[in-house]
Amino acid sequence: MRVLIYTSSSGTAHDAAAEAIAEWLKILAPTVEVKIDSVLENASWVARAGTDLYNWIQRRAPWLHQIYWRLLEFEDHAKPGTVIYGHRYLVRTLRSQGPDLLISTHPHINRGHFDLAKRVVGTQLRCVTCCTELDGGFGFTRNWVSPKADGFWAITEEVAEEVRHRGYPPERIAVLGPLLHPPFHDDQRLTSLESSSDPPVLPLLVLGSGSNGANNHEAQLNALLPFSGRLRVVALCGKRAGVVEQLHDWARAHPGLPVQALGFQGPAEMVELYREAWAMVARPGARTATEALALGCPLIFNCHGVTMPQELLALRYFQARDLQLSIRKPGDLANHVGRLLDDPAAYHAWRQRYSKARLSSDPLAVVRYLLPDALMQV
Repeated sequence: MRVLIYTSSSGTAHDAAAEAIAEWLKILAPTVEVKIDSVLENASWVARAGTDLYNWIQRRAPWLHQIYWRLLEFEDHAKPGTVIYGHRYLVRTLRSQGPDLLISTHPHINRGHFDLAKRVVGTQLRCVTCCTELDGGFGFTRNWVSPKADGFWAITEEVAEEVRHRGYPPERIAVLGPLLHPPFHDDQRLTSLESSSDPPVLPLLVLGSGSNGANNHEAQLNALLPFSGRLRVVALCGKRAGVVEQLHDWARAHPGLPVQALGFQGPAEMVELYREAWAMVARPGARTATEALALGCPLIFNCHGVTMPQELLALRYFQARDLQLSIRKPGDLANHVGRLLDDPAAYHAWRQRYSKARLSSDPLAVVRYLLPDALMQV
């Protein structure tokens, strides 16, 4: 049994979902051969340049996503069911790998890619869309929905409703929750911060960042200086070593506010940060939002610049559950932090709402859905 997972590094959610699926398949179905393909980057220099542009926009000019997102919607709508770039690469790799299951964790490798894969491998190929979004409505790209998909894995009922509304057969939709890296599913790690018996320490505020290191940490840290002695900070910098060094310099110049700058963190390290955090500040991306919901970690959404269309989905989901706190500028962060530090009851109520809204999944149920015939022995 061979499984091929298509992904792309435009954002964090897609690669993280692909990696988590591969890890759980190896744990629960060890005889299955699994391969991850960053297909947009590998198949064509045009698509690779588009991915690089996406990540540059996310780091430097989020407002441009208002244009970029709409251009991609138009491009894929103009030629539905076709692969515009990388056709030769896809045919060659599909023939050599001969997958029995093809999973897509990215909206722009669903429609034409599934059509092409079934033509090359055969109609027996099972194609499944793993949608990483939390909600529907504006910002949910049409490209998530492919008529050729044999199954659609939604992590929330809201996404399932959106896909049904777009005409996808309801009987093919499965609401299974999010499959995260194995450390996130360790029940012993889900103990809330409030139940800890350790001596009290300063509340930990985590300034988040995607793997590409998009952030405005220094401006936020400057705004947090009035909370010296009341707060400690971990600043995540992704894979940008230069940003880590820059924040080390800032911390040395401002010793009153304890700041630890960290590079890219693996799943086990992120679980510990989510558990320890008083709150986390992050862009309203799908993966961070989903992980925070899984572990009950309060989020303050960093909407600095312009909110990208795809980020509206997490904001909408959180707002419906009275979870959302958002900032547009560093001063907003100081206002939220000050209010919550001064009003422990309000903070506790906010955190309790996160506990009630937790997302979860059963990894074995997910793997059985993906590979029903291969798991009879499990």
